[in-house]
Amino acid sequence: MKKLAIVTSAAVALSASLFALDLPANHIVDAEWLKKHQNDKDLVIIDVRKNNEKHPNYNKGHIKGAVSCPLGNFREGRYYNTNLQKPIPGYFAAPNKYVATAKKCGITNDNAVVFYAGGNKAKLYRDGALAALVSMYYGKNNVAILDGGYEGFVKAGGETSTEATTKEGNYEIKKFDRGAYASLEDVDEAVTLKSAQFLDATGLGKPGHSHYHADMKKPDPRRMAEGHLPGAKALHAKAYTVEKDGVYYLDTKENLTKKLKDAGIDTSKPVINYCNTGHLAAGSAFVQKFLLGMDAKLYDGSMADYTATPNRPLEK
Repeated sequence: MKKLAIVTSAAVALSASLFALDLPANHIVDAEWLKKHQNDKDLVIIDVRKNNEKHPNYNKGHIKGAVSCPLGNFREGRYYNTNLQKPIPGYFAAPNKYVATAKKCGITNDNAVVFYAGGNKAKLYRDGALAALVSMYYGKNNVAILDGGYEGFVKAGGETSTEATTKEGNYEIKKFDRGAYASLEDVDEAVTLKSAQFLDATGLGKPGHSHYHADMKKPDPRRMAEGHLPGAKALHAKAYTVEKDGVYYLDTKENLTKKLKDAGIDTSKPVINYCNTGHLAAGSAFVQKFLLGMDAKLYDGSMADYTATPNRPLEK
């Protein structure tokens, strides 16, 4: 019986390897990896760039076989913002919205997914990172982002197309994974007990353009107040990339660790990343957690959420 169990386990493992594509443990792939696996039947490539009349990114050119699924599909507005006269944008999509997104974008429980954005600006990696974090929250962990984005893939000689690809998924949420997720309650706990560090992904800013120091000539209407979380440090999300031949790639582990330490972050202790709505900070949290192996989380809704609630402290 024991021998049979061993054989059966081996068969299951072999079966899994035949029908699934394993992504790198750090959830980051480069252009060479994607070129090699581009036509794999177990891989779905998702382009999260805007694709509309004003920004027809996908229509103008995309990685061959990729499905267009702009980032807005992974986010939603919540609560009423009196400045905007509409719900606060930027929260993780609700479960039913994520399932609907997965269906139209080809995500299943078994396939692997690579998200990519543009690679021609320092902060664009955040888009793929946010889509990946939302997916992980809903239990879809076999996901990755493409380092260097679309421009990096083109630079590496990857195959592109202007013909649209459509795929239908059938993803079913079977668990929630809060490993990289922080809520208002988590932030309250960290503020009160000093159980985690805070890192502002909007950076320190410049005079007249600093959310951190509450020095904004034009305050962000998504926030009800400017300033930073108590004791927060600051490092802009674009500091995580370096430019090479017009394309921005993630920096090395050594350089990133030094940048974080120089900003006052202890990389061995928990950190909660935030920005205005959670967009920029998604990039910071993703890199910290998966490339550097830190205990890092993203505050969903970020300062738009925090400043919309009463009786919570801010520093300037």
